[in-house]
Amino acid sequence: MRVVAIALFLFGASFIWANAIGWHEAYEAVQQSEQPPVQQGDAIGTLFIPKLNVAMPIYEGMQQLNKGVAHDERSALPGEGNHTILAGHRDTVFRKLEDIQLGDELIVRTNDKTWTYVVQHIRIVKPDDKTVLIPKAHPTLTLITCYPFRWVGDAPNRYVVVAKQKRG
Repeated sequence: MRVVAIALFLFGASFIWANAIGWHEAYEAVQQSEQPPVQQGDAIGTLFIPKLNVAMPIYEGMQQLNKGVAHDERSALPGEGNHTILAGHRDTVFRKLEDIQLGDELIVRTNDKTWTYVVQHIRIVKPDDKTVLIPKAHPTLTLITCYPFRWVGDAPNRYVVVAKQKRG
């Protein structure tokens, strides 16, 4: 029985260690800055959250979640449609997202343009809730991460921040 317990402990520890390395690399991708930096490498843009004083690279495709913020390819790119969806891990790039409030600004910047959004809604949904994918009537940015923020393992819900593009 002790051998099984030790084996399970070592297996769990190795799993956590392997994931911690990936999470650390994604966390290191978060850049503290007063201005959104121009994208670097294979990033398609930058998400800047002034209230949190963080700027994070945005990568194309959900398979890029371990690098930073991932653009959900089922949604439009900023400036190319009315609904842009970005996802990030709650324990790396979106760790501070729980501090966002209604009225806060989110800024998306690419090399050629900058879009500013204002947070309108914050809600918690089930992982299979497809309403977050619905096209919007106005330019909208949706941020999605797992919830609760301090949950260990696969989180049972998703934290969704919906922001409308600021005019002007």
